[in-house]
Amino acid sequence: MLLPASAMLRFLTSRQKGPGEYLETGEDEPTMEALRWAAEISSILSAEPLTPAPFVDQCRRAGGAFAMTAADPEPSRAAGYYAVRALVLSGARAAIPEQLPRWFISELATPGLPATSDIDEMFYVVRALEQMGAVGLLAPEVLGSLVDFIQACRVADGGYAGVPGRPAADTEHTYCAVCSLSLLGHPLGASDSRVTAAWLRSRFVTPSGLATLTAADDTPMLAASYWGFRAGEVLDAIVWTDRLGPAVQSLAKPDGGFGATTHATLWESYCGLRVMSRLLSAPRGSGL
Repeated sequence: MLLPASAMLRFLTSRQKGPGEYLETGEDEPTMEALRWAAEISSILSAEPLTPAPFVDQCRRAGGAFAMTAADPEPSRAAGYYAVRALVLSGARAAIPEQLPRWFISELATPGLPATSDIDEMFYVVRALEQMGAVGLLAPEVLGSLVDFIQACRVADGGYAGVPGRPAADTEHTYCAVCSLSLLGHPLGASDSRVTAAWLRSRFVTPSGLATLTAADDTPMLAASYWGFRAGEVLDAIVWTDRLGPAVQSLAKPDGGFGATTHATLWESYCGLRVMSRLLSAPRGSGL
């Protein structure tokens, strides 16, 4: 399975507006999210690291935080994580503000721990702290509250919902949950891992080999396949099938990217490229 490096890099170039500025398909304003996907793609392809500045500087806000766009006055956890990831991948770790770890922690450490969030937002914070080598800055009571919150999101079938009490699990939140627990030093035990892996494996039992988002959803998605695949890797479990690689390849577009609809997107191109690159070294799927 060969990675279409030259074609993908052409697609990446087509989405660049200026230094550090990348446009997601269908959008008319550069975002920190698009910059992150561009940095991820460049890294996977071992291309020359992109230059996040000056766009990343234009998105910086008080306290070392980041907004999603240059015009957005409010910082967000997601934008902060995307900025950290883009800077790390681009070899510009020194440009990460010293105050940023404390800002992330302040977003979670509030009375009645943890702060209002869902597993997605929590994952952004935990992953960003891990990238900065700052998970150890979490006070024991904060770390414990995060672990308790994530564990409360577990659904009986082994998947995870976005918040406690929500009845249906999905692949996105399951990926965020198992990754966050691992990063926090509380990975799933053997029994729970087997149950969660079985839930993930059932998402890939589709005619195409792509995964569905939920048990009730019958629409395979590239994004859901990425989340399910990555969660399986964290659990050290093969949850995909041998049809996954050809299914992802079938979503390649003439412009060099990947997309589930007419046009390729940066997000789906990252998902497709990440899965394909990992499949090159991963064991074969279940063959279902």
